[in-house]
Amino acid sequence: MPLNRSTPLKWTAITVRVLLVLFAGMMIYTVGGAALTGGENSFGSRGAQSLVCVSAPGIPAVKGNFLEDPQRRKAAVTSTVHDDPYPVKKGVEFQNPPPQICQDDSSLGTQLLYQSSRFATPLMLLIALFLLERLIRDARRENGFDEGIVRRLVFLGAFLGVSTLAASLYTTIVETSLAVSMVDSSVKSVWDMALFGWVFPWAYLVAGLGLVVMSKVVRAGAHMREELEGTV
Repeated sequence: MPLNRSTPLKWTAITVRVLLVLFAGMMIYTVGGAALTGGENSFGSRGAQSLVCVSAPGIPAVKGNFLEDPQRRKAAVTSTVHDDPYPVKKGVEFQNPPPQICQDDSSLGTQLLYQSSRFATPLMLLIALFLLERLIRDARRENGFDEGIVRRLVFLGAFLGVSTLAASLYTTIVETSLAVSMVDSSVKSVWDMALFGWVFPWAYLVAGLGLVVMSKVVRAGAHMREELEGTV
């Protein structure tokens, strides 16, 4: 009697589908909220005050900062709060904590660029979940793992690692560019600032590598099954 391999994957498939639906719903809700309110931190202004907030460049990295002025530097000894540590463009303010630089009533293009950077990594994860659901569905339908399933497992692992790495780079480049554009002066070592602010997606890279390694194990098991069936 052949073994029914689809049963052990039943609850796995259900779990992945539930996660996919929940994640997609959260994405739709977040993107819809950003579109209706005009962006992050706009408090339902519906576009009247589209606020863009990114990490502020370090004070020493910007020319014209208060540390270069002896009088302002002396006054800073008695105060730890600086509302204007360096010159910024009109409509830009500082928020502490955390040290952020925010542009109020930003343009549509700026909002689209900013929001795309916010949702880059979640979008890649949503696609990866969809690919995982398809992979499990095909494995259940074919009643086991063959070379086609193994190849899809390799692709899923590579996609998860490469796409999240690319998304994190895109987010870093966009937010660094927006921060530089809000400063009414020149910023020293822009690439150093971007590298320091880059959130490297270690967890997703390890997960992607794990899927690739798992595909090797599955391929070895599939070959052993084929040899066993051929012997019988």
